[in-house]
Amino acid sequence: MAKKWVIMISILMLFFVGNTVSAKTMSIGSVNGVNSMMASMPSPGVILSCDGALGNPSDENSVAWLLQQILNFIKVVGPLLVVVLSSIDFAKVIIKSDDDSMAKAQKKLGMRLILAASLFFIPTLVQVLLDVFGLTSDPTCGIR
Repeated sequence: MAKKWVIMISILMLFFVGNTVSAKTMSIGSVNGVNSMMASMPSPGVILSCDGALGNPSDENSVAWLLQQILNFIKVVGPLLVVVLSSIDFAKVIIKSDDDSMAKAQKKLGMRLILAASLFFIPTLVQVLLDVFGLTSDPTCGIR
């Protein structure tokens, strides 16, 4: 079990080390005793633009770009993990020749397939949730 965590963390570290994002600092002053960032926040009911909320997904210095890269990585790694882990489970079952273990491996495979398929629906789910609450004009801000 510990080996799986080490491998997963290693893969994630390779992804994050390979993609660097530069960030700029902002000075935060006060406006009449109120934090200037809080003063610039829109009042409730105002629709935010994507550039103000997350940035542009094609701009490498934005949060939206980073989220798109993470989502793309997960969409590739998720199905690969399903195949690898399920193959390992079924290989163990074949070696054991146990019917109970086969049923458990099939149940695990079904759950993994459902979870892997759900990875592709994350942007749609976020879009529906943000659209229901009316927080932005384009809820996913171009992240697909």
